[in-house]
Amino acid sequence: MRLILTKAIILMLLCLAIPVTFAQEAEDEETEPLWEWRLAAFGHYGASYPASEDYQLDLLPLPYPIYRGKYLRLGDDRDKPIKSRIFRRDRVKLDLSFGMNFPVDSDEIDARTGMPDLDLLLEAGAELEMEFASPAPFDGRGFLSLELRPAFSFDGLDPTYQGIVLSPEFTYRKKLPGRKDELKIRLTPAFANSKYMDFFYTVDPVFATPNRPAYEAKGGYLGTEMSVSWLNSLNEAFELLIGARLSSHHGAANEKSPLFTADMTYSVYVAFTWKFWESERRVPKID
Repeated sequence: MRLILTKAIILMLLCLAIPVTFAQEAEDEETEPLWEWRLAAFGHYGASYPASEDYQLDLLPLPYPIYRGKYLRLGDDRDKPIKSRIFRRDRVKLDLSFGMNFPVDSDEIDARTGMPDLDLLLEAGAELEMEFASPAPFDGRGFLSLELRPAFSFDGLDPTYQGIVLSPEFTYRKKLPGRKDELKIRLTPAFANSKYMDFFYTVDPVFATPNRPAYEAKGGYLGTEMSVSWLNSLNEAFELLIGARLSSHHGAANEKSPLFTADMTYSVYVAFTWKFWESERRVPKID
């Protein structure tokens, strides 16, 4: 039951990450509602954890809020559901960003059978984003972000520190001509310290078996993720998001761990959202 509740919480956070602002009428194109409520139907199929050969499917419909405050924004960015703006100047901004990893039931993972479940993992830290001055190919926009985030696992409401992950990220964004659609491509290599790697790859002697020898994880390169997403705003109330993610773990620091079972993994996701309420109060639109 605890794992089911944890999955519900993490899926709510993930669904918060899906939407972006719907297009406004011409007279309101420079403003947007301070609050919105939407309903999302979300489906995700992907690797159970980094470099796992086992996959899991998550399906969930739920309502969620969007808030566009001056310093705190919830659900406004589909890739980063919770953001706190610290500094912004022209093409440079400093945010407090958050990330997460799905919980895993070890009894459903061949390599982890008999080991403790992987709890919900949340990350929170600073993100420095810089937009390239020159236009990206095909009149898109290019960004470079540097993210440094401590991670905490949650057994219920009890947090446990699980190390630090560093991720430089290259992002390409393109508004498709004559449409309300947006294409986004991201390339994200990730590096982590030994404490973070322990969470996924360490096998303590008590859990060792003839087919799963004891292993102590080490810090270093975790893997590189490339993702592509396409957002189609069907109208002002409805939108569809489709995305795919390919992760390469070739050359990762913990390739020799018995819990490292796949050099390449993938995930796909789809979401359909409906905006059913918005506040009368509006705020300036921030790109």
